Formats: sequence, structure tokens, C-alpha cells
Amino acid sequence: MISPEQKHIDDCVALVPPKPGLVLGGWILMAEWAEADGERLLTRLVSDKTSAWKVKGILHEGLYTDWPADLEHHNPGYPSGWAQVHPRAEATKTLG
Repeated sequence: MISPEQKHIDDCVALVPPKPGLVLGGWILMAEWAEADGERLLTRLVSDKTSAWKVKGILHEGLYTDWPADLEHHNPGYPSGWAQVHPRAEATKTLG
């Protein structure tokens, strides 16, 4: 059964397919959280359509696959190279 959190993320991700005609088959969300004392916590939420073996496969492919040259196709709305999303100094100020 899908949780309210899974449903919300599923609805949001499904709105932006990388190309027309694709249907969302599953997803994995990983997030880093920071406690007031600076301790970091990593959490994971998985689609209700994604089995445990599929989670391992998706994460492995995401980390170790040679991505095609057209990275914008796989990361819509973002440049094809590395980008610093939130500079460390600003993140520290925000948390502090």
C-alpha cells in the first residue's frame, strides 16, 4: 500500500518525464538531513512499485553506469556537467 509521502513524490516525479510518452516505473529518493548539532542523517524513501532488488540495481546503475553524452536528456532542466547546487558556506549559515 502506498503511503501519503510516496503518493506525493510519485505524483510530482511523474509530472516531468525526460521525454513524452514515458510512464514512471519507480523511483528512489535519498536525502541528507542535518540536526541542530551538525550531525548528518541520510534517509531513503522508495516507490511502492520498487522491489528491494530493484532498489539495489537502480542505485548501482545510477552510480556506476557510463551515462550518454546527452546528460540533459537524463537530468532534464540541469546542465550536462557537474554543478554546485548549494555552496557549503551557505548551507552552514542556513543550518546554524
